[in-house]
Amino acid sequence: MAVLVGTLGLTGQAHAASKTPCASLKLKFNPAFCGVKSVKYVGEVQGKSAIAEVQGRGPMTLTLTAMETVSNTKSATITVTADAVSGAVGFDVTKSRTKSMSGSWNVPKGKFGTLKAYPLYQRYTFKVYSKLTGGYVGQGTADKAIGYRYQHSAK
Repeated sequence: MAVLVGTLGLTGQAHAASKTPCASLKLKFNPAFCGVKSVKYVGEVQGKSAIAEVQGRGPMTLTLTAMETVSNTKSATITVTADAVSGAVGFDVTKSRTKSMSGSWNVPKGKFGTLKAYPLYQRYTFKVYSKLTGGYVGQGTADKAIGYRYQHSAK
């Protein structure tokens, strides 16, 4: 496994509740009235989709070398600003960087091998609260991209 460290960009999804205590008297909903707290590091997680792949019939060595951009992710059950999440989790969820990766694996004789690279993240969970009432209004996750995880297979 190769790990490349860096602060990377933001993608994600968020949904606003129709009635939320993160609202002002004049606005139905305003994410500026939402805050983030109760941040917990829950461990490393692998991305769901491979970002690079090589294949070949053995005996041979598969080598995967590429420049890839992997983004941090943020998702929540309610809209919350990137600044609020960044401040709470301790990394900037709006930056993006491209990193190089390289990995290799020896395919056994007579087998067809595959070597795949997946993004690797440090996952944090958090709770969203109303700055007006102090009450809980939602939750979310922030994933900090830290490198790549390689997986190989042979048939």
